[in-house]
Amino acid sequence: MRISYTQYACYRHCPHQYKLQYVDRIAAPVPAEMHFGAAIHDALNRMYDPRQWEMPSLEQVIEAFIRSWRGREAQVAEERRQLYFEQGVELLRQHYEKHAKPEDSRRTAATELRFSLDLPGGHSVQGRMDRVDVLPDNKLEVVDYKTSRKMPSQDMVDKNDQLAVYRLAADKLYPGFEVTTTLFYLVHDHRMRTVQPPEFLEQTKDDILDAVTSIELEEFEPNPGGYCDWCAYQPQCFLFRTPVEPEHLDIDIGAALHECVEAGLAEKEAKDRKEAAQQLIHSYLDQCQAERVERGGYLAERRRYKRVTSWDIARLREMLEPLGRWEEVTQVSSSAMRGLLRSRDLPGEMKRAIEAAAEYAETKMLRVKSSVGDEDLEETGE
Repeated sequence: MRISYTQYACYRHCPHQYKLQYVDRIAAPVPAEMHFGAAIHDALNRMYDPRQWEMPSLEQVIEAFIRSWRGREAQVAEERRQLYFEQGVELLRQHYEKHAKPEDSRRTAATELRFSLDLPGGHSVQGRMDRVDVLPDNKLEVVDYKTSRKMPSQDMVDKNDQLAVYRLAADKLYPGFEVTTTLFYLVHDHRMRTVQPPEFLEQTKDDILDAVTSIELEEFEPNPGGYCDWCAYQPQCFLFRTPVEPEHLDIDIGAALHECVEAGLAEKEAKDRKEAAQQLIHSYLDQCQAERVERGGYLAERRRYKRVTSWDIARLREMLEPLGRWEEVTQVSSSAMRGLLRSRDLPGEMKRAIEAAAEYAETKMLRVKSSVGDEDLEETGE
């Protein structure tokens, strides 16, 4: 399977969003910030493109931004277009004044460099590097532009798996170089550099392989969180489906939501009252075939989680021994079986049969809060 880093990041963020975007191919609006960032990237590509004889003028760099922005601005809210335009011109002007003079210590080897990184099992991850600079003493720096104002901690940079993918790709494309990967925050004119250890690079490859295996097995459960409020796919997500109440439903869901929240604020003596309200909410959601309900100023969201509790060992052995694969499973566990399921030579039907040899337990997590306040969600099991 070929997967882009963007697709992998989407799956890691939320498997259900991956399905909606890349399997069902449902189009969603692109945030204005991404259009702005893309136009800035186009301008910097014009500025640093190593195929040109000399550094272009500031006017030429800004013209590249304007052309790119004009092709995108129609997708940005009208009241924000001029603000983004002015910010882009000023950002490029400041960057040009500081960096237009070539540094003797470095030269740009490539911009917008596409790569394909091979992974075990015949899989690959693809992507594109914003810029690659060659430094003295056989050193290389991969630069990734960022237009956001918020910067991460150094620890987060050191654990950035996108930079790990760039590092692995650079090692393949430029063997023998000492590679540093860098996030260049343009607004602050600040570079955050890292040299990630080999074990982190290997872990990143394993994480991508885990995602590929899960995608092939069509594991697309949602991964809910605070970011759901800004997700462009909220209208298509079943977690946000409005309950359709069947006739003669005798559950006062507004009262149950109110009771659940109020009971949660009480002391231990209210435990029975709270659990009774939770059961009513679960029953309501089951009968309405929904996972989320808002009523009377309160909100409940339910999440389902599956975990493997056991494997049918005899069934697994019966399937794997004829393939000569049984010896690979020294211990039947979720991690060992996932490693086997990564195998490229196992057909999809066999992978699904192996998954079917597991027994699962489902846990329902109910989260209830006031829909008008700022209280943290309270999470309780069924």
